[in-house]
Amino acid sequence: MRLPPYHLTLATLLAVAGAYGCGGGRLSSAEARKQITEISSAKLLPEAIEIRRVITQGDREAIAEGTATLAFQFKRSNREAPWRLSTIRLGDGDWVEVDELIAAINDGRRRATLVSMEKLKQGVEAYRQSNGKLPDAPDIVKLTDELFPHYMDQLIREDAWGNPLRYEVSGNTYRLISSGPDGAPGNADDVAAGAD
Repeated sequence: MRLPPYHLTLATLLAVAGAYGCGGGRLSSAEARKQITEISSAKLLPEAIEIRRVITQGDREAIAEGTATLAFQFKRSNREAPWRLSTIRLGDGDWVEVDELIAAINDGRRRATLVSMEKLKQGVEAYRQSNGKLPDAPDIVKLTDELFPHYMDQLIREDAWGNPLRYEVSGNTYRLISSGPDGAPGNADDVAAGAD
């Protein structure tokens, strides 16, 4: 059963001088719309994107707020079974499996979490180099209180899913751990990084 299109609000952060680079001063609605339609390999139709407003944040960042027309397909195994969201159609008519979409989002968040952990590792290593030992911190808040701003220039306490990172020390080694997409520690989707 295919349902009619619904509108999904987007708040898309675009770096004016970033990878999708648009020169000049302010980000225009037309340029924001054009770049948003080019995000995925399956192009969104420009008619499916409506930019409501563009908010400039300094000379390097802007937020485009808008709506995109999407359609949601629900399925069920039989007439008595509950409906389950199965696919989403972007503006170009391509149906994307919900599980694939979630996996792609989690993959991006996993990579972003590893980048954040690398920045934390650099801060921990700078601290160790300066003090001859690892920071003695029972949790991520105490750790970052020790590291920021002297040993690292960005305050990082959460993974890309918005959950607190964990810092565990054992002798001269440590691990930084994210609970992963499910937010529950100690299972297969955890993301970890560490050093001797």
